[in-house]
Amino acid sequence: MLGVEADVDWSNVKGTFGGTAFGATGSISSELKWLDTIRGRLGYTWGPSMIYVTGGGAYGNITATAAGAVPAAGVAGSVAQSDTRLGWTAGAGFEYMFTPNFTGKVEYLYVDLGTNTQILVDNVKFNTNIVRGGLNWKF
Repeated sequence: MLGVEADVDWSNVKGTFGGTAFGATGSISSELKWLDTIRGRLGYTWGPSMIYVTGGGAYGNITATAAGAVPAAGVAGSVAQSDTRLGWTAGAGFEYMFTPNFTGKVEYLYVDLGTNTQILVDNVKFNTNIVRGGLNWKF
C-alpha cells in the first residue's frame, strides 16, 4: 500500500524554565499551539490489517514567553514571540479495516521542529514523541 496523509492537531504542549537571582525572578516558557503533518505512508496489508511506516514534513506554531519581576523595585512584565516552524516527522503504525469505509489505527510519530532563537534566547528547540489512536471514515 502506498498513500499520503495529512493532519492538523491542536496540542497545548508546554515547558517552563525559571529561577531567582539577585532578588529578581524570571521564567521562560514555550508552548506548541498546533501541529500539522503531511506524510507519505508505505504499508503491507494482509486481510483487513495493515502495518505501515510514515514520514514527511511537519510544521507547528511555537510561542515563547519570557516573564520577570524585581519585587524590590516594583517592576514586573513579560514579552512573547510566536513563530511557525517547519520540520520533519517519521513513525510507524497499525490500521485495521472494520468495514470498507471505516478503519481504526494506532500510530507513533517522532516530530522535530528544529532549533531557533526567540525573544533573544538562543536554542529554543522543539521535538516530541506522539502516540495516538484514530478512527477514519473513507469517502
